[in-house]
Amino acid sequence: MDDWTKLPEELLLMITVRLFSVVELLRFRSICQSWRASISITDNNNNNPFPLRPNIHLNPLIITVSTTQQANSSLDLNACISRAAFFRVTHSSMSQSWLIKSEPDYNYGTLRLLNPLSRLPLLHWYKSIDLYQFTLSGIQESYVLQNQNTKETLPGFKRLVLVSVSGQDPKIVGIGCDGKIRYWNGVIWTRIKDQTSHFSDVIVHKGLVYALDVKGIVWLVSHSLSIFKYGPLLDSECHRAKRFVECSGELYIVDCIEEADSSPVTRFSHVIHDDVGNMNCELSERDCDKMVGFKVYKVDEELREWVEVKSLGDNAIVMANDCCFSVLANEFYGCLQNSIYFSDKEEVIKVYKLDDGSITTMKGFSQSCFQMFVPSFR
Repeated sequence: MDDWTKLPEELLLMITVRLFSVVELLRFRSICQSWRASISITDNNNNNPFPLRPNIHLNPLIITVSTTQQANSSLDLNACISRAAFFRVTHSSMSQSWLIKSEPDYNYGTLRLLNPLSRLPLLHWYKSIDLYQFTLSGIQESYVLQNQNTKETLPGFKRLVLVSVSGQDPKIVGIGCDGKIRYWNGVIWTRIKDQTSHFSDVIVHKGLVYALDVKGIVWLVSHSLSIFKYGPLLDSECHRAKRFVECSGELYIVDCIEEADSSPVTRFSHVIHDDVGNMNCELSERDCDKMVGFKVYKVDEELREWVEVKSLGDNAIVMANDCCFSVLANEFYGCLQNSIYFSDKEEVIKVYKLDDGSITTMKGFSQSCFQMFVPSFR
């Protein structure tokens, strides 16, 4: 029998460059001592297909001022960019998969499981996972601002993306709670010039950065961080929440229909420090609107206008609070095609069916349409 521990180093390097996730790299290193010695997860050289990216610190970031009688303020000096990853998890004996979200600690080879639609930890689940029986492939990364010490998600930004720049460190681009686009220049948040709209989302699609304003107009953010109007106006209700999603390689817009309700009461004002000054961003007591429906749109290239999409085919949209993406429903346990999985309260997962407009709420682990979020690692 061949001794796998004595494979030449050149062959081991050929294997590592073909691995498709950091989890696979951790599994590779766990085979034996010689395999582990062939590559380090802390290497930041060309031999490591997944070099570690250091924490990006943003100090100072935000002042939070309470508008209640017990007024207080705080300046966060431990803010950094937190990365989470969505994985497709497949058992070696099964054809379908589960979807998990985690904050990986690459130094210790552990996965901190999170609620798939938020950043809340799943403390009541598994203390350890035996990855030898499973294949994990990355689907999507998401980014938020966090306190490095407490892991608490910080307010101030609706959405953040990491933009790859050739020969340079990645750029951080975000939509503030005031609807303005900013990027981190290494010292301070900097507003992109000539913004005439308020924005609701930003996405990196096929290497380009697109921003979506509250009217449904798509803007292109250039590599020089200038902004240009790119797409037609979406004929929908202004100031309604809108999200980008990539589906079947194309760019879609999800228009969120919220329940009519009384005006929320302002409780906090977040002050974002940037190159212009301090911008107040109010936070209401009702911090998460109740969604009662969705409409999905894509661009008709011939008509040069947005058209409503009545069917996503076999696709389903997963709309987390920090990113939005699509999956093939038949690849995941219980996943409903032509549907949108979402949450309007951080711990409650719901699914909206585009064909009949109905909404089902997750009330336990036994409902089949939510099985893709309930992995069995035993």
